[in-house]
Amino acid sequence: QFSSGEAMECHPHNVRRVLLLWPNIVCYARVSLTLLAFALAASERASPWVVAGLYTLSMALDGLDGYLARALGQATEFGAALDVLVDNFSRAMMWSLAVAAPWGTFPPFLEMLVFACTHAEGSVAWKTGCFAKAPASIAAVMRNGFKTPLGALTIAGLHFLPLWLWLSPRLSRGHFVASPVLGATLVIGRLLAVSAELWVVFRHLGAVLERDVVARGKAIGRD
Repeated sequence: QFSSGEAMECHPHNVRRVLLLWPNIVCYARVSLTLLAFALAASERASPWVVAGLYTLSMALDGLDGYLARALGQATEFGAALDVLVDNFSRAMMWSLAVAAPWGTFPPFLEMLVFACTHAEGSVAWKTGCFAKAPASIAAVMRNGFKTPLGALTIAGLHFLPLWLWLSPRLSRGHFVASPVLGATLVIGRLLAVSAELWVVFRHLGAVLERDVVARGKAIGRD
């Protein structure tokens, strides 16, 4: 049960104010762009470049919501989770277009698993909290919020490998975007992301098991 003060804070009007903070509105717009891109791609009623442009715009706006949250003092736990969920949703939609099931389901599943692990412990500060004791190779990827050449390569692979896989077969032979070199670069970036993702998952599972072992030991000691 909520106290009277907590009940007042959870009034629908106050909830609506959180839902309609500017960073969250940007996230809703990104979802709309992704859905439009998916609909156009699935119906094949638009140029592949229109689909690619809508998806790229959605991903480009990923930085805007964080900027607005910091600039306007509107950082919230809900907004932090929504931001990652929209990223995962957008990439999942593109993976579903690019790679047939079941293979196309694996990257989105891993990303949602990472989301569950990071937000179980890190919440708003997951980028720092969940990587505080990361090995050097993982820390190099995450350093300065991905704002390094290695981090940029990782983000490029994470966001744009599924787009490249979908787009390249639809381009004329020899087009620079369909270049195997570009594809290989994005694959390398995605593999760097996989290394960080797996480290997060196994770190979280290890912490959960450790807590369970301690709890079981205390329970046995009381018997």
